Amino acid sequence: MSELDSTQCWYLTGELSFETVGTLAKQIPDKKQLPLVDLSQVTRSDSAGLAFLIELIKQNEAVRFQHIPPQLLSLATVTGVEDLLAVHQLAA
Repeated sequence: MSELDSTQCWYLTGELSFETVGTLAKQIPDKKQLPLVDLSQVTRSDSAGLAFLIELIKQNEAVRFQHIPPQLLSLATVTGVEDLLAVHQLAA
């Protein structure tokens, strides 16, 4: 599930997983204009969720993420892409 608010923040909710990223990919607002993705309501994620975030970065270098769940950060560390996510993560 996702929602774009008036500040152009895209809120992702629920699972960010193999089962959901295909649907989310079809819901992405204008990729080149997407400044911020809020992950505070993501309840579970897997490697497909991480791949989804990396794809967003590839399509828009200016995208930033806030409230990245610990599970996703752990996956990023295990797979060696934690620096990529860190560059795109808003400071808390």
